[in-house]
Amino acid sequence: LVVSGAPSFAFAQAGAGAGPALRPWHPVLSIGAAWTGAQDLGRVTAEMRRAAVGVTAPSPFTLFTTESTLGSAVAGEFAVAVPVTAHWAVAVRGSAARPTLTTVISADAEAAPNTEASEQISDYAVDGSLIYQLPRLGGRRARAYVLAGGGYVRQLHEDNVLVETGSAWHGGAGLRWWLRGADGRARAMGLTGEARWVWRSGGITFTDGTRSAPNAAVGVFVSF
Repeated sequence: LVVSGAPSFAFAQAGAGAGPALRPWHPVLSIGAAWTGAQDLGRVTAEMRRAAVGVTAPSPFTLFTTESTLGSAVAGEFAVAVPVTAHWAVAVRGSAARPTLTTVISADAEAAPNTEASEQISDYAVDGSLIYQLPRLGGRRARAYVLAGGGYVRQLHEDNVLVETGSAWHGGAGLRWWLRGADGRARAMGLTGEARWVWRSGGITFTDGTRSAPNAAVGVFVSF
């Protein structure tokens, strides 16, 4: 659910009694805030081989285990959308957040108590979306839409010294509500609400594979 980033568009009356429609090639700027849920970054077990005599390899024993999580966070977002038809548009969105990375160390071989370490990281993302506005769903001032896309992730930690990069994909749906300009006679302005599901690979993680989290956003838009 990320709205601001999602494209809010410029619209024109599609005909008598019709709801707002996209105005092709009229760019729209949107700004807002988005919330992303926590992500499981993986569980790792640190092992050491036992000392033994002979040719058979001894079995390892566990020194400790770690389990890491990237906490939920609120991001600021900015997006530019360009409608190419009355219902289709493309958008580019950028976001910045400061989530907390937490690692819990447990199962220590020397029976030490569980320990928790955390740091705040810088999380930046740039992505593109293809958006389809549903032609009949929403009423005279609102329109629902669906979207999908992907982009690039850059994360900084250890006091912004270490850099990790990765990729992200998303899919979701949203709703735009016009405060003015729904009839196409004035500059369009309004509000946006969006829900997404986001998948990421790479970046700060301790195991292979992708991880996912819900995402929700709200914002305002203005057309040109």
